[in-house]
Amino acid sequence: MRFKRLIFLIAFLIPGALVFLQSCGNKKENEAEITVSIEPLKYFVEELTSWDIEVNVMVPMGASPATYSPTASQLTGLSSSRLYVQAGYLGFEQAWMPRLKELNPELKVLNLSTDLNLIRGEDHVHGDHVHKGGVDPHIWMSPKVVMEFLPRLRESLIETFPEYKQEIVQQYPELYGRIKKQHEAFAKLGTHLKKKEFMIFHPALTYLARDYGLKQIPLEYEGKEPTPQKLRNLIDLANKANIKVIFIQVEFDRKSAGMVTEETDASLVPLNPLAHDWDGEMKRIHDLLEEYLK
Repeated sequence: MRFKRLIFLIAFLIPGALVFLQSCGNKKENEAEITVSIEPLKYFVEELTSWDIEVNVMVPMGASPATYSPTASQLTGLSSSRLYVQAGYLGFEQAWMPRLKELNPELKVLNLSTDLNLIRGEDHVHGDHVHKGGVDPHIWMSPKVVMEFLPRLRESLIETFPEYKQEIVQQYPELYGRIKKQHEAFAKLGTHLKKKEFMIFHPALTYLARDYGLKQIPLEYEGKEPTPQKLRNLIDLANKANIKVIFIQVEFDRKSAGMVTEETDASLVPLNPLAHDWDGEMKRIHDLLEEYLK
């Protein structure tokens, strides 16, 4: 009797299990995927697309986009993506994009730096973090620049995922409006601030400073810690210019920046240009600049 019940139970469960497995397989096969280089780019894509689209990030939080090397599983998994969105001049991208394209010849690639007014030149060479042509890669750190590349991101998403066109078109104005609000806030701030200069360990706010009339003074020199003489000069400059804040990214050592704050009136304040919540981090940077440069 027990044997018959077991046979009945198996016969009942197997069809359901097969249907479940088949549906899982179909879902994976039909799943829409995008890969981006860093978390802030994931933010822009997610704000424009459906939750049905999976967005993968190549450079994980805590890793350096200057020197990161993808894992074997990331290289294999990239074949599932229909689109790759890159900032353009990150060290990781400069080193790995040719290889990624070679491994995935059908993969569409969107370079957000194309047709932008990029910052180049000797003043912006920072060792292994600024690359081909001495281009500063931090384009996402200026709302003005984001407003310039966002239309291209929208069009590329629509072209790659036409099934989500209606949703992308509907969500674009809201996202663009948020970014424009940030732009207007920084533009107003730049005209009203009494002081314009701030120090930062790694020069991630170059585009922000250019677009809103501020002056960024980096502690790094060619991607390296400042020499004792350079550090002394920075301390003298901070005192002379009455610098009130030194920003430092969360992943960097605070030793050199801490030495400057010990001999000046400047406060050492962390920031995270690689934060996923781009909108929240930009609001925070705005408020910090308003607080320390007033």
